[in-house]
Amino acid sequence: MAAPQGPLGGRGRDTGGALEWVCKQDEFFNLSHCQLVTLISRDELNVRCESEVFHACINWVKYDCESRRLYVQALLKAVRCHSLTPHFLQMQLQKCEILRSDSRCKDYLAKIFQDLTLHKPTKDAPCRAPKVGQLIYTAGGYYRQSLSDLEAYNPTDGSWIRLADLQVPRSGLAGCVVGGLFYAVGGRNNSQDGNMDSNAIDCYNPMNNQWSPCAPMNVPRNRIGVGVIDGLIYAVGGSYGCIHHNSVERYDPERDEWQLVAPMRTRRIGVGVAVLNRLLYAVGGYDGSCRLSSAECYYPERDEWETITPMRSIRSGAGVCALDNCVYAMGGYDGTDQLNSMERYDVEKSTWSYVAPMIHRRSALGVTVHQGKIYVLGGYDGETFLASVECYDPTTDTWAEVTHMTSGRSGVGVAITMEPCRKQVDNCDCQSTREEGK
Repeated sequence: MAAPQGPLGGRGRDTGGALEWVCKQDEFFNLSHCQLVTLISRDELNVRCESEVFHACINWVKYDCESRRLYVQALLKAVRCHSLTPHFLQMQLQKCEILRSDSRCKDYLAKIFQDLTLHKPTKDAPCRAPKVGQLIYTAGGYYRQSLSDLEAYNPTDGSWIRLADLQVPRSGLAGCVVGGLFYAVGGRNNSQDGNMDSNAIDCYNPMNNQWSPCAPMNVPRNRIGVGVIDGLIYAVGGSYGCIHHNSVERYDPERDEWQLVAPMRTRRIGVGVAVLNRLLYAVGGYDGSCRLSSAECYYPERDEWETITPMRSIRSGAGVCALDNCVYAMGGYDGTDQLNSMERYDVEKSTWSYVAPMIHRRSALGVTVHQGKIYVLGGYDGETFLASVECYDPTTDTWAEVTHMTSGRSGVGVAITMEPCRKQVDNCDCQSTREEGK
């Protein structure tokens, strides 16, 4: 069964996966249950969301329900059910006729629902890793003024590619990815004409190399933190002029709507945000009078924040990410110096411990995780806007400098998604590819 390679472009903001195409073909419904289990067990299966795999399996059963009903449990165990959202699972348990008549399958999914809502570490099959190039995207930033650049780095071959500019220059923004689409959230336009804090969220589609605006946040948020839970984008803290926010709002890309949720216990700008086991962690920052070592955690089911163990170091403008059931915080500014130290929070022990420091001191850095390693990009060392990119390997507890951005900058928005459609990039005047070291 031939399937298109890579994601399929859809309407405006949409991207699709190869399975979405395959399961519409007649040949799909003639697969044996062993062939289907083999197909959906593949780590490299290209899907936008695990719900596509779930629906494909249910539709295959419905095609010949009488003879295929006995395979439901085997199929469900090949689906990465811990990657489904609690809401999705709840709806299927309530409405799916196939499941309602199978108590073993209902119990299996109910246990997964419980694991997710209790925020247990997921130890089932790993996340899908489709054989579509995954690049590190960096948007905006600051060097003498706010920038509109969008660039992407390929860790495989060391190349950079220049993509479509943001429509408005922004620094102090945050980046995230939902459904393969890159979102640039908040920030500020610092320019010679004045400063303007932003409530904007813009969406970049790698399939057409174009930005599109989304519904704005309720308030502007400069030096914002963002995280994604269940496909919803949480915008955390930040500032609007002299106002330092403790407020948090949540964006639903499907509805293009924002909703305020419970505020943090502390006002935080320059806050680091990470998501681990469906919990949102807000780390460090500045409350308007003090740089902070404190941290707190948001429980979406309860719509509540809880204070957690503070970091060992004060950090505002730190890089924060989640990896291997730990939250990492690196760099930042403690009120006196830019830092190169890094510490990690073990969520099961509720303790922070220092690990290897970065090579360079940096605050207002970008950070992301790619293939089990942490990448930090740019930032400010107290004297210079950095172009260097470092990579941390947790298995060896070591840092290595791997590349340089095309120019120094701080306050970038960073996230990882698929490689852009080369045809669209080649047709764009902004395109320029640079091999590392040239």
